[in-house]
Amino acid sequence: MAISYIELMRTQPKGEPVAVPVNGAVVFDMVVSGSGAQIGYDQGTGTLTFNDAGFYYVTWYVAPQFGLTTNGSNWAITTSLSQLTLIGSSHTKVSVTTGFAILNAAAGETAQLINVSDGALYLSQAVESKAGLIAYGIPGTV
Repeated sequence: MAISYIELMRTQPKGEPVAVPVNGAVVFDMVVSGSGAQIGYDQGTGTLTFNDAGFYYVTWYVAPQFGLTTNGSNWAITTSLSQLTLIGSSHTKVSVTTGFAILNAAAGETAQLINVSDGALYLSQAVESKAGLIAYGIPGTV
């Protein structure tokens, strides 16, 4: 079986604030690398599609610059069919927030990395990489 993975990054626009509203998705503008046909990505909506049923490992980071929240920086992978919301949090709105999840996805299930804070968060203007995500099909399950 071939390994299936995708690595995504948000780098644009440089020097300009990018707001991610509550329940808004991080839209990655660069596919850094990928292999296999089991994981698709829509750069218009920030949506991953798991084309084959199986287990997928997803890890992400977001570098916020500031936010209009009272509960810090909270990001989550949400899925379409199983309705999972798997959160990674930081107590501050200006530190890198990381998270990870293992998803048991059905064929055609989709996922997004969204802002689940209680207010909008702005991606950092000061760094080259504002956010990143890797999704990897666990061998033997897809």
